[in-house]
Amino acid sequence: MAMPALRMMAEVDPNFYIYICFGQSNMEGNAQPESVDKTNIDKRFQLLATCKFDNPSRTKGNWYKAIPPLVSPNGGLGPTDYFGRTMVAALPSDVRIGVIPVAMGGSPIEMFDKDKYQDKLNQNPNEWWATLAKNHYGGNPYGRIIEMAKKAQEVGVIKGILLHQGCSNCGDANWPNMVKKIYNDMLSDLNLGADSVPLFVGETEREDMGGGCSYHNTVVAKIPQVIPTGHVISSEGLPGNGTDAWHFSAFGYRLLGTRYAQAALKELGREFKADSAYQMSAVLKNLLVPQTIAYDSLMVITPKKTATISVVGTYADGRQEDLASQITFTKDNSTFTLAKGKIYGKTDNQVCVLTSQFVDFSGAEHPIRIVVVCTKNTDNVESLLAGVDTPQLTSVASKPEYYDLEGRRVVCPSRGMYVVKTQKGSKIVVR
Repeated sequence: MAMPALRMMAEVDPNFYIYICFGQSNMEGNAQPESVDKTNIDKRFQLLATCKFDNPSRTKGNWYKAIPPLVSPNGGLGPTDYFGRTMVAALPSDVRIGVIPVAMGGSPIEMFDKDKYQDKLNQNPNEWWATLAKNHYGGNPYGRIIEMAKKAQEVGVIKGILLHQGCSNCGDANWPNMVKKIYNDMLSDLNLGADSVPLFVGETEREDMGGGCSYHNTVVAKIPQVIPTGHVISSEGLPGNGTDAWHFSAFGYRLLGTRYAQAALKELGREFKADSAYQMSAVLKNLLVPQTIAYDSLMVITPKKTATISVVGTYADGRQEDLASQITFTKDNSTFTLAKGKIYGKTDNQVCVLTSQFVDFSGAEHPIRIVVVCTKNTDNVESLLAGVDTPQLTSVASKPEYYDLEGRRVVCPSRGMYVVKTQKGSKIVVR
């Protein structure tokens, strides 16, 4: 059912945030939507149909509740679905999210270049992506994006552009420059400023997950160098569909969508957490809220070498994700440098205490305290820690401390096996 012409008025709502989403099959959505993907969708998440749909019935240019498939009748579940669902969960209740999706499976990036698409189409009239472009977008995908975006600007504000494309231009060194031209053309044709409309570019499936075009990610990585307002969305750990080397699974698309949302929220100056009044669905909670958080409470590092801080979240599905790069730590020693989950100590025989209050997507707070010793000689560790409050040297008066079997402290233990440290010593327990 179409939205009632947004109250039949063409008033621009500054709280209607609109995102252009374009690319090839991964943006089109290659997974079959499951029951959880079609339920508990907030009415604040809306789709501007960019082509005609028969099932469900949709008319080009009308707004609808964002029930998959979003892109076209040929699409399925893709990253746009959980991008929008995560955005409405994190933003105040008076903010709506609208998406303008245009994508064709197999499409080369040139099909979105307003100066090249016609030649590309003429040279490849029988390709699948050419057929999709003609059937859904009148043979001009870029033109359809601009047409629909201008319509959307009558009622809302464009806040960003999402891209997932690359397998059909895999490893092309000129790809970032081609993306830059398309991005700049969109900004110019829609009278937008780059500073207020960033570009978010997703990585292709990683090699360790079965990806056949993973080396394109070395090209994607150059986007921020070529486009100052461009941001790379990681595909690390996202599972493939198990049947081909190009597409993510439904679960992979859900996670990818939340990562696009995390980056977009950051650019809006928002924390990556649900609005306090939002009733989060089980599927979002399972995707975004860790059941346990474990970390190394004592680190010993070598001077003038970068070390990785380990803070690991374990989720309901059993997956583990590194959270350290998302956490802002406070340090008490200026001889140490922190950057994106890494720490560097430049001076020998120094101690630094890192502290943070990590807030997960549900809003729950998890205090984290890590003691870092920088020394060339590990025999000095005990003496350097004299007088420093550390879990290894200080007994716990009342509250036990839980550690996983790899020695990382667990902030919020759920079911599992742990080493528990108390005033009387340590023991292994099963919760």
